[in-house]
Amino acid sequence: MRVLVSPLDWGLGHATRCIPIIKHLREKNIEVVIGSDGAQQKLLLEQFPGIEHVTIKGYNVKYSYFLPASMKVLLQIPKLFSAIKREHKELQKIIAEKKIDAVISDNRYGLYSDLVPCVLITHQLNIQASAGSRRFSDKVMEFVTKFNACWIPDNEGEDNLSGNLSHPLPEGIAATYIGPLSRFSAANGAKDMKYDLLVLLSGPEPQRKILEKNVINQLGNLPYIKALIVQGLPGNKGVESPHTNVDVVPHLNDTSLYEKILCSKAIISRPGYSTIMDLATIGGKRALFIPTPGQTEQEYLAMRFEALEIAMWVQQKKFILKDSLTKVFSSKGFNNNLYPEVFQKTVDEWIESLRHPGPSL
Repeated sequence: MRVLVSPLDWGLGHATRCIPIIKHLREKNIEVVIGSDGAQQKLLLEQFPGIEHVTIKGYNVKYSYFLPASMKVLLQIPKLFSAIKREHKELQKIIAEKKIDAVISDNRYGLYSDLVPCVLITHQLNIQASAGSRRFSDKVMEFVTKFNACWIPDNEGEDNLSGNLSHPLPEGIAATYIGPLSRFSAANGAKDMKYDLLVLLSGPEPQRKILEKNVINQLGNLPYIKALIVQGLPGNKGVESPHTNVDVVPHLNDTSLYEKILCSKAIISRPGYSTIMDLATIGGKRALFIPTPGQTEQEYLAMRFEALEIAMWVQQKKFILKDSLTKVFSSKGFNNNLYPEVFQKTVDEWIESLRHPGPSL
């Protein structure tokens, strides 16, 4: 049995949260074909050397130096619809040429088909859209109904991570909560701290680079802070740090990143949902979230976790590192009281339905 797994190219999070799904499928003797492009493809091919893959061009969303992300996305809606239409057409050829038996799409809304069962993974069923982009969010919900199943990487009850993004389910949408998806496991025991600060960068340019430059400049004025910056650029060559108290690496594999998280006192990152699932799974870490300017989902999650006193957040334009570090250590931090492996039961039942389909009606 051959399953195509394809993550959205909007940051690295959609690819990283596919890692536990891909691992589990392979453990069940499923042949996985990865459909991706760019940095996401580099990351997954590094994680799974030699795995079969096909290039599916991404949505290639661009952010602005000046415009809020929500406005910039609004201006790109025609391009997004065109990309969804293109990937839907392309999928039909991939299914035939690669002999695909089923598809798992992470937020790629065009990867549905009448030829094989198709699953959509998403945590954004109640999209935090501005008034101008309401048409786009309504259209997205139409695409969701074209899939045979929808998996939400979160818990169903009150002890959840995504909040209003996927609770309650929108009217007319059938979906299954499969538990958080993380490539990491819960931390066991205390670790010696090597870094005061771990900075995890990700997301579309130019905002990724803007935040990187801002953090590096401020760290230069705080020589007593030992920091590691992970640029979120898989496949890139390493760069020399401009400050002796700062280490900079383009990317870390899962094992190395996990170790660096464990030996860092605090984390600075975008509040991407995959990052939140990782931190919640590991547990015990305090975080400062800096949402991409105008990215409404990240802003909502940042405010939600500050309200819960789990993490702190600050707007990028107001980010002052010295003040933020004092603030972040007043938070409670993440507890690993969730159940990241719940997804396995759902995936196993789905595999069984593929191998032994019921009678056609």
